[in-house]
Amino acid sequence: MLQAKLEDGRLILLASHQKEQIHNFRKQRFFCPACRKSVIIRAGKKIIPHFAHEQIHDCELNKTGESLYHMRGKLQLFHWLKKQGYAVRLEECVKDSARRPDLLLHTSSGRELAIEYQCASISDEELMRRNEAYERNEIFPIWILGGNRLKRTSTYMFDLPKREQRFLMQHKQNMPLQLLYYCSDTETLCNVQHILLTGKKQTVGQFFFRPLQSLRFPQIFQPLPKNLSEINQAWHSVQARAIAKPLTYAPVAMKRWVMRLYDNGLLLQDIPLSILQPVETQYQMSVPPYIWQTDMWLEVLNHLSVTESISLKRLMYTCRKWEVATKPFAISSNKHPVQSYMQRLCQHGWFDQIDSDTFVKKKGLSLF
Repeated sequence: MLQAKLEDGRLILLASHQKEQIHNFRKQRFFCPACRKSVIIRAGKKIIPHFAHEQIHDCELNKTGESLYHMRGKLQLFHWLKKQGYAVRLEECVKDSARRPDLLLHTSSGRELAIEYQCASISDEELMRRNEAYERNEIFPIWILGGNRLKRTSTYMFDLPKREQRFLMQHKQNMPLQLLYYCSDTETLCNVQHILLTGKKQTVGQFFFRPLQSLRFPQIFQPLPKNLSEINQAWHSVQARAIAKPLTYAPVAMKRWVMRLYDNGLLLQDIPLSILQPVETQYQMSVPPYIWQTDMWLEVLNHLSVTESISLKRLMYTCRKWEVATKPFAISSNKHPVQSYMQRLCQHGWFDQIDSDTFVKKKGLSLF
């Protein structure tokens, strides 16, 4: 932990003191802010001055197992916010809870933000417990992932496993999906926006790397310019490779879907790329877009005559079996992926949207 209490109750942030002061602090007793048990000073040439429990025991602050990378980044973010005039505290306890976020920011409007700098993996259950504790106390959580977790594979591609997708954010309706990464080694923040999920860990996104000290806090929640053609090209390339590759190790449900294609006289490679469209709300689906989008065509869209209408509710009912039970916590949009997909088809001339719930077919697809 970065701070502890003296016997008189004063909270000491050890890393903010000079070497001589830290030496003098060794003569005094310090206590853990969470469990009140005795802690000792850890300081040296190669480590950030901090406190540690004298003995291993069950304490909220003792469970994290902070790395030097994490501790340094938390401290850098703390000083960055302080320089901008924000009222921010390290490891402050949330009332009616044992939760101690890395940083708790108190805004001038009275709103509180919990900033978690997450450098290690955590379970779904732990993430849910933390978010629920913040929600009960009307605290908005902001998750910043460690730069060590960013696995970039090309200019517009990175690997984002299902577990990492839980940290997707969209704080306002007009904001694109985003992820935040911070590297405490280079003091650089990476804002990944315009994210398109492919249904696998391969993910399309646009990367914006900026030195932390050149940014102000509100800037990380503003939409950044989008290279539309390059992003769409990257997404379509991934989909083309996916349907060209045999699903040897696919789950049983997906293999059944492939057999359904066979029953319709189609191979996986026969799926026309023109009907596969990226949607930002793909996180609501348990299978890749080429599965549920093709399924919609086979089930409903292909059977419609030109000028015939179909309701959005009917299409959403068709895809209900592919929906996931849980969604990322910090997403403000309630838009369904089927709605996004149909609007994409309208843009490409397949359908017209008559009202919020009705679409009319404009042209057919000969392959189906």
